[in-house]
Amino acid sequence: MSDNESDAVPVKKEKRKVSDKQMAALRKGMDALKAKRETLAKEREQFEEKKAKGEIPADAPKPVAPPKAPKVVKASVPVPPPEVVIVQRKKRETKPNPALAELAALRAEVSALKTPAKEVTVEKVVEKLVDKVIHKDRVVTGSEMLNAIFGLK
Repeated sequence: MSDNESDAVPVKKEKRKVSDKQMAALRKGMDALKAKRETLAKEREQFEEKKAKGEIPADAPKPVAPPKAPKVVKASVPVPPPEVVIVQRKKRETKPNPALAELAALRAEVSALKTPAKEVTVEKVVEKLVDKVIHKDRVVTGSEMLNAIFGLK
């Protein structure tokens, strides 16, 4: 196993070659960046000179590069406006619900049951004899009370 690992030579990938067109675009971009840096350096030198002369206050900020303008892409062919399509919607159909019909019938039955018919009140006098046995015990205290409660003796 160690022999196979030592024999393995790493494979070098060839770098992709840059085309002439890509190099030209790169050079153009680098030239633009170089020109921008030179103008900014020139502005800073002028700023320092004016500051030394006293034309600009001492606490004024140094000039910075202006923000890059957004790139505007112009279309060669005018874009036609989108077509407006109007879709007719169907009207909503309401279907009768059978459960609601049953519910209405049940409600009618319940209301019919709730309506009172003739009220008849009959009064009857019932006499009941109640037998109460009243035990009168003497006042018991202490151990006699415990014996009376637990049924001892």
